[in-house]
Amino acid sequence: MGVIVEVSHDEKGIIWPKSIAPYQAHLIVLGSKFTVHGEEIYSKLQQAGIEVLYDDREDISAGEKFADADLIGIPVRLVVSEKVGKGKVEWKERSKKKFEVLPQEEVVKRCTFMVP
Repeated sequence: MGVIVEVSHDEKGIIWPKSIAPYQAHLIVLGSKFTVHGEEIYSKLQQAGIEVLYDDREDISAGEKFADADLIGIPVRLVVSEKVGKGKVEWKERSKKKFEVLPQEEVVKRCTFMVP
């Protein structure tokens, strides 16, 4: 594992290869009123057999959550927030800079293809 981390990282932290990542997705909920939506997508991902690290901490900022996600290096960061809206999820791959806003069904579908 040490060799993988040494080879697959950037200035923000680890970038786990999808085939050996401890989780397929890192789900972040921003805002307590979106906890229900976070739990909904979390449940759908779990039912599809996707291993998800669920960050619903309310006592830290969005920036801290994003920094933690980059440091941990799970292949995909999923964000549920007011910015993306109900029924939508922000999808950002750890190895890329751009993100997309997708419907929950598309997120589950994409994550399903990542299962080793």
